[in-house]
Amino acid sequence: MTSNTETHKKALFSRRRIIDLGYGTGRNGAHFGSSLSLVDIVTIIYSIFFKAGVADSKSADRNRFILSKGHGALGYFSVLEAFGFIDSIDTSGFEKNGSNIFAHAHKNLSQGIEYSGGSLGLGSSFGVGVAIANRIRKIDSKVIVLVGDGECDEGMVWEALMSASNYDLQNFILIVDRNGLQSDGDKCSIMDQKDLCGKLASFGFCVHEIDGHDHDEIRNALLTEGPLPRAIVANTIKGKGISFMEDKGDWHHGSLTEQQYILAMEELDNAS
Repeated sequence: MTSNTETHKKALFSRRRIIDLGYGTGRNGAHFGSSLSLVDIVTIIYSIFFKAGVADSKSADRNRFILSKGHGALGYFSVLEAFGFIDSIDTSGFEKNGSNIFAHAHKNLSQGIEYSGGSLGLGSSFGVGVAIANRIRKIDSKVIVLVGDGECDEGMVWEALMSASNYDLQNFILIVDRNGLQSDGDKCSIMDQKDLCGKLASFGFCVHEIDGHDHDEIRNALLTEGPLPRAIVANTIKGKGISFMEDKGDWHHGSLTEQQYILAMEELDNAS
């Protein structure tokens, strides 16, 4: 298993790539906030469940990671590069003409991308379907779906979770990136989910609430087995790692000036 030192290095590498690639889009900008909030979660997922790398990306019994909150794709691409699934030449084409690396991930098993993200709420249903199919085929693997807390306003998320519990999908793990913000403002003022953990438990999940930037807490929650489908509510900070982006809704999507780019990279250099 990858050590904490290694995972922190990979997470820091991924944050640098998010800033680099996002800055490279110019005025078009990028989804910085959500990408930065999910980095630690996805880094630990890949360190545990995808150690075989891209060589295993088309195996029938592979684990599956599904990024349902598709606007976090820039963070996803950066972690995939850190683990050798995508090379730097491809990621450097982010949002450039002729590239297949754009704002939302496009399914490409050769690069370890399992799911084409975009419309929110669909990934949880897709993941439940894959988990059911794997169980029928007697494939012993995990299906891990990452959703956003804003995305949990979508009714189809809860239909999928009801199904996961009904079919006793012990191979299914839901992770909620709860950064408290969505594209148009503060989560609680738009749709207050109140006791999200309690709601998930009432749907038949074994629920863990964790710090979504603490690598030990993430790892322990992912490795805890149980008789029920699992849900991990990961409390995160939107824009994590960049002081002027942290917990700022305006950085759901934005563009960096040269001065902001330099400052962001300096902060990440100092964090190493």
